Amino acid sequence: MPDLDRDSPASTVLEALGFAVFVHDESGALRLSGRPPGWLRSIWPDVNAPAAPLPIDQASPFLENFLVDAGECWSAGGDNRARSGAWIEQAADGTELTLEATALSAGGQAILLLERLGEVFEAKKSMLQKARETVIAYQRLNSEMQKKEILLNCISEEMNAALANVITSLRLIESEKNPARIAQLLSLASRATEEQQTLINKVLNVFAAELEGLRGREGTSMAETKLGDALRAAEENVVPQFAEKGVRLSIANNGLGEARVAMDSTHLTRVLSTLLENGLQRAPVGDEVRLNFGEEPESILIQISENGPPFRKDICANLFSRAGTAAIEPQASQLPLQFCRIAIENCQGEIGYESRKEGGNCFWIRLPRLAATK
Repeated sequence: MPDLDRDSPASTVLEALGFAVFVHDESGALRLSGRPPGWLRSIWPDVNAPAAPLPIDQASPFLENFLVDAGECWSAGGDNRARSGAWIEQAADGTELTLEATALSAGGQAILLLERLGEVFEAKKSMLQKARETVIAYQRLNSEMQKKEILLNCISEEMNAALANVITSLRLIESEKNPARIAQLLSLASRATEEQQTLINKVLNVFAAELEGLRGREGTSMAETKLGDALRAAEENVVPQFAEKGVRLSIANNGLGEARVAMDSTHLTRVLSTLLENGLQRAPVGDEVRLNFGEEPESILIQISENGPPFRKDICANLFSRAGTAAIEPQASQLPLQFCRIAIENCQGEIGYESRKEGGNCFWIRLPRLAATK
């Protein structure tokens, strides 16, 4: 592979893309082909001119270890390539640069390609981190649900056993003539009913905190939430799913992020996440889901819309009903719309759905707006 001229278009393009090319010469050194990019000089100041050798002794041990694999790749020749994976080098000013090396053969020469990983790499890393956090959160939620399911199954079995004792005692009383025996059976039946009542109270206590959080306590005021905070949390929840499907999330920026609404922050985040996930399920690949705000005299209107296939008319009327539509349309059954309806109505808000004239669907929420506090 010939050296790249200092001002050649190829050298300029490689520098702009964050690449530096080194050629393995007969002496065994790796020498720079073309002009050294600024980021390369910031790491190794001695690499300041074409044909300058790569100072392996000054580099990270990670690169030195990779050159062993690179040597095997160069010996094999052909189309073989070896990638190092990402590692970090530190510049003289303390700045950390993320690099990746690729070993390959071209034109009968052994080439080492160094790439400075930039914004795309950081975006992928951030997305993977959010995906991991989402998986962990899901695993925790799933674990809690399993615990409650196991608890409910155990309590259900105990309640069935207590009820069976009551039924058996009452049947024996019908055929029993001994007053002492009847009294004993009545005592057993009474004890069994008390056990069943205790078990029922246990079930209620399991969900007491959740019911209080959703419905609120009598005499207490409704929590307030900054709209922008709940929106950012909901966006973080769904970003990995949008990226995986290839659907854009378009959120209007109209200065209403500081507005406060009369709803618990956790519940509003959950409602927004649910409706965004619903939009993602129905949106075509490569399209977008839009979240818009509207300011009204005493409320904030939130609309989430997409261009997917609309719900059938027989489903639209029952989307928020207690009966639900689980057996009618699987996509609708995946949405916890009952929670959304209860949470919105408990803060004196409104929630609804409408089929868009231009095609697609729109879920909307109207939340009471609170006066700004000093």
